[in-house]
Amino acid sequence: MTEKVAICLVGPKKGGKSSLLASLTDCVAQSAFGYSPRLRPALQPITRAEFSAEPSEARKADLLSIEQGDYERMKRDFAEGGVATDTLDTYEYYFRLSVNGEAPPEVVTRGPWLLEVIDSAGEIAVPPDGAEVPILNDVKAKLARQMLDSEALVLVLPMVRLEDSAWTGTLARLLDRLALSRDRKLKRVVVAFSQYERLFIRLGPSAFTYACDPAVALHVLKKSLRAAQWLDRLRALEPAVSVRFTVCSAYGFTKRFQNANMDPHQPGERRFRRASLEGARAYSEYWRPFLTAEPMLYAALGLDSAFTFSYAQLDARAKESAASSILA
Repeated sequence: MTEKVAICLVGPKKGGKSSLLASLTDCVAQSAFGYSPRLRPALQPITRAEFSAEPSEARKADLLSIEQGDYERMKRDFAEGGVATDTLDTYEYYFRLSVNGEAPPEVVTRGPWLLEVIDSAGEIAVPPDGAEVPILNDVKAKLARQMLDSEALVLVLPMVRLEDSAWTGTLARLLDRLALSRDRKLKRVVVAFSQYERLFIRLGPSAFTYACDPAVALHVLKKSLRAAQWLDRLRALEPAVSVRFTVCSAYGFTKRFQNANMDPHQPGERRFRRASLEGARAYSEYWRPFLTAEPMLYAALGLDSAFTFSYAQLDARAKESAASSILA
């Protein structure tokens, strides 16, 4: 039975929302996630018409469908040097998700899933405190409605010093309003810390080895969340809403060489590429995105991977650290 899921992407400007979304299908295709390879998920961009059509009509449209449109433009822009939703509005993207391998029975019997992913500009939902942004009231109302109607919320936050970020107060107030709202359909929240690869830039070919260790990711999350004053607001959503934390990297790591995929010889922030090649192959030859599928797959399936962590796991780590300090 086909199931439709609305997922709202929220976070500060230049936090990594659009980059996560642009690398999503490639991450799934390359199995660059923490789920079992036996799960075998497949994610295909579709049109709004296919999303809205009856299942039988959507299957007919698949036969001659060609991947074009807004999502393909987003992927192309990302390959050419980064992408951001530089607008005071929201964009909607649509996907078909299927699980073709081993999965818990409650997951297998529900698919396939049609996903609507709403990518919002950072200035709308999580602007810096005190910022005066000329946002139209109808745009605010549109995003508020989309957030309340979404089954899942993905908070994409850059891996920076949270105590120095100007948007943390706005984020806390947004979570307060969500917790108090009786109209929300929210079932899952995923907090995804982007730009994970930056922690490993100096490690060379050892970078991917360390990044692939879930214990390292858990340690990074615990350390980052120490200064998160909005964490208790998020906890207030439980148990009605399941909350998970993860890390991700749209730039990821290079194939074969295993280093963090940021080329110091290119202007700005660029992935490694072979200069003699043009087009998509110039970037895809070395590019392995990392864990950008995690937030979306959990949001849609409610299925944990090795890199999705609950409050209980974070709290257990905190208790272990406290016990170690006492014994020391």
